[in-house]
Amino acid sequence: MYCRILINGVVQGIGFRPFVYNIALKHNLKGYVLNRGDAGVEILVKGSKSQIENFIFSLKNHKPTLARYETFVIEYNPSPSSSDHKTFEIAPSSLTRGSAGSYIPPDLPICEKCITEMKSDPRRVNYPFTSCVDCGPRYTVITSLPYDRPRTVMEEFPLCPDCLVEYKNPADRRFHAQTTCCWNCGPRYYLLDKFGNVIFDKEDFQNNWLDVAKILDEGNIIAIKGIGGTHLASCTVNDDPILKLRRWKGARGDKPFAVMSSNLDRVRIFAEYSPAEAQLLQSLTRPILLLEKKHDFPLSPFISPRLHNIGVLLPYAGIHFLLSENITDPALIMTSGNPSNIPILIENEEIQQQLSSVADYFLLHDRQIYQRADDSVMRFHKVNEEGYPLLIRRSRGYVPEPIQLPWTSSNITVLALGAEMYNVGALGIGGRCFPTQHIGHMTTIENVDFFNSTIEHMKELLGIKSLDALGGDLHPQFLTTQKGQQLASENNIPFFQFQHHFAHLGALALDAKVDPQEKIICVALDGTGYGEDGTIWGGEILYGNYSEYKRLAHLEKQILLGGDQAISQPYRVLLGILLSDFSLEDITAEFKRIPWLSWIPQTSSYPLIGKQLEKIMFHRSSGGFHKTSSCGRLLDAISVLLGAAKNRTYEGEPAIKLESFAEKALDKSISLEFKLSSITTADGMVEIQTSPLIHNIWEYICRNYQRERIALAAEKAIARKFAEVALDLANKHGASKIGMSGGVCYNRVIFTEFYEYISKYGNANSIISHKRIPCGDGGIAIGQVPLIQAKLV
Repeated sequence: MYCRILINGVVQGIGFRPFVYNIALKHNLKGYVLNRGDAGVEILVKGSKSQIENFIFSLKNHKPTLARYETFVIEYNPSPSSSDHKTFEIAPSSLTRGSAGSYIPPDLPICEKCITEMKSDPRRVNYPFTSCVDCGPRYTVITSLPYDRPRTVMEEFPLCPDCLVEYKNPADRRFHAQTTCCWNCGPRYYLLDKFGNVIFDKEDFQNNWLDVAKILDEGNIIAIKGIGGTHLASCTVNDDPILKLRRWKGARGDKPFAVMSSNLDRVRIFAEYSPAEAQLLQSLTRPILLLEKKHDFPLSPFISPRLHNIGVLLPYAGIHFLLSENITDPALIMTSGNPSNIPILIENEEIQQQLSSVADYFLLHDRQIYQRADDSVMRFHKVNEEGYPLLIRRSRGYVPEPIQLPWTSSNITVLALGAEMYNVGALGIGGRCFPTQHIGHMTTIENVDFFNSTIEHMKELLGIKSLDALGGDLHPQFLTTQKGQQLASENNIPFFQFQHHFAHLGALALDAKVDPQEKIICVALDGTGYGEDGTIWGGEILYGNYSEYKRLAHLEKQILLGGDQAISQPYRVLLGILLSDFSLEDITAEFKRIPWLSWIPQTSSYPLIGKQLEKIMFHRSSGGFHKTSSCGRLLDAISVLLGAAKNRTYEGEPAIKLESFAEKALDKSISLEFKLSSITTADGMVEIQTSPLIHNIWEYICRNYQRERIALAAEKAIARKFAEVALDLANKHGASKIGMSGGVCYNRVIFTEFYEYISKYGNANSIISHKRIPCGDGGIAIGQVPLIQAKLV
C-alpha cells in the first residue's frame, strides 16, 4: 500500500530529508521524500501497513532535535504514482505550496563536531566556513524556497569530489547539508589594509590566519565580515582602539560595546554569570547577554562606561573561534560594523568605503550575505527564584521563527510596520506572526530601504501575494505611519493605527499566550509614545485584550521644556518638576551649591529656560508646553538630580546609568520612605503623583544621604507604586492577569520589585511577563499584529 505524508513546521534546513531517508530504509520502504516550495516536506512511502505505521511512529517520536511539526497530514492510498518506486530516494524539490506554510530555521552556531574537525580534519583544519546539517547559516544565505543549495548563496561554490561524497552518503552527517564545503571548494577569507592593499589573499589565509590574531593583539581595529554582517573588532584591555571606535561612532556617545570570549572560563575573568545565564550564552541563539561585571573589572572602562554590566557573547562562527582562542586578551570588542543608524554592512566594497576611516584592516570573505542580521541581545532577571530571560533585540538566532497567534484558523494576512526606534516589521499569516530581524531606527533612507527589502524577502519565503490590512503607530510623523498610509492607498486595504502602549499590551498578551477574550492589566513603562490626548505617554496602566483596551492610570504629567530637547537634556525635565515647589532663584542657588549639579546653570540654554520657567511661575500654568507621563523621563530626571548622568548620548542612557548607580548602594537592605500618592482626576483616571518623589529625593540629598542608596530606594518606590495601583485596578475590573511591558522592564530593580510585590500581595498565578518578544520597541510590530487581526476577525 501507499501512504503520502505532508509535514509543515521546521522541516527544511535541519537534515530532515536525510533523517526520513534513513528511517525509510530501516523499515524497508520504497518511495521518496522531497522539499516543497512552502518550506514543508512531502513523503510518499510504499510498503505493508505495519511497516508504514512503524515508519510514522519513528517520524513522530524520533525526529531531529530542531524539527517541529505544526501539521502532520496522512493520506493512505493516494492517487496512483506515475512510476513504480523500487527504492527510497531524496527526490528533486517541488515548488508546490500548501496553505499551512512552513519556515526554515534561523542561523545556527557552529556545532562541537565541526569545531573538532577544524582542529583535526585535513580538509577543514582552521577552515572558518566548516558546517554540517546541524549548524551553520540558514536565513542569511537562503535566496528562495525550497531550501536546496542552488537556492542559497552557496550555489556559487560547487562541491569538490570529497564534499560531494559526503553530501551523497546517507551515513554522513553532511548528507544533503546545503552549506557544507571545505578548503578545496568553499568560500575564503582574505586580509586587506585600510588602503585596500592585499596583506594575504584567499589562497594564503590557510597559512596566515594567525597573523590576524597578532594584529588584534597589537591594538588594531579589524572589520570582520561574518555570517549576518560585519563586526568591528579590537582588543579589550588597551583603551586606544576603543576610544578610536567611540570617536568614529560619534552619535553612539557612551553606549556600551559588546565583547566576545572564546569560552565561559574566559568570561569568568571579567564577568559573573549564573547557571541559567551560562545556558543562555551557550544556547543555539547565541545572543549578546548582559552580565554583571566583576568587582575588579580587568577590561577597559571605556567598553561600558559607568555601567555595572557588560554585553557578552560566545563564538557562533568558525572565524570567531579561530580569533578568540588565539588572542591575548580575555575577550574581543565585537560591535556592529556600520555608522550610527545605518544597517550593518554586508557588501565588501561598501564595507571598505564606509569603514576605512576607523578600521586598520579588513578581513573579508567572498560569500554573499543575502540577508543581514544583527546579533540578538538579552538580559536575565530573577524573581523569587524564577528566571525571566528578556529579549532586548530579537534578530540572528531567532529570525525567521514565528510566534503563534491566538487565532489558529485565521486566513487573514497582515503587515505591522511597528514604530520608529529599534524597529522590526511583522507579518501575520494564518495563525502565526513572523517578525523580521532587527532593522533599527526608521529615521534614515538606508534603514527604510532595509525594512522594505526585508519585508519583501519574507513575503516571498512565506508565499504571500497580497495583504488584507496594515497596522502602525499612532504618531503622525513616523515614517512607518506615512508608509502605511501610502501602502493602504496603493492596495486599497485598511491601515489601522494603534497607540504605542496598546501595542505593548498586545505584545505582552501574545507573549503570555493569553486567551483572546481575557482582559489583562498591562503596566507599560518606557520613554516615549504618542498619546491619544496629544501628550507623550510612557508611564501607563492599561486594561484590555486584543480588541478592546483603555487607559486606566498614568504618571503625573510633567513639562517637557523645549520638547524633544528635554529628552537629550533631561535636566530640563528636572527643572520643570522642581518649579512646582521652589522658585527659580532657589533652584539656581541650590544647583550652584551642589557639586554634581553646578554645571546646569552654566549651560548656554539655561537663561532661556529660566525665562520659560518664570512664565510658568507667573501664570501658574503649563499651557503651551509639551507634557509627558513618561516613566523614562522621570528616571532621567532622577538620574540627573543624583549625578548619575548629565545629558543623553544614547537611547535610555540616564535611566540605564541610574540603575548602575543604584547598584553601588552600600546597604541595599535599608530602604527610604518616599511620598508616592495617587489621585483620581476629573476624567476618572488614576494619576500617580511624581513631583513629591523628586522633592523627597531633594530633601535626602540635602540631608547628605548616600546618593546611590537614594537611587535604589527611588526605583523600588516607583515599582511598588505601580504594582499597588495595578493590583487595585485589577480587583476593580476583574482582571486575573497582570504584567509589565516597555523598555523600563530591562531595569532589574524595577522589574524584580514590581513582580515581587504582585506575587506577595496578589496572586502569583496572575503574573504574566515577556519571554519571547522584546519588552521594548522591538516588540511593537509583533504586538500590532493581533490588534490588526482583531479588527478583521
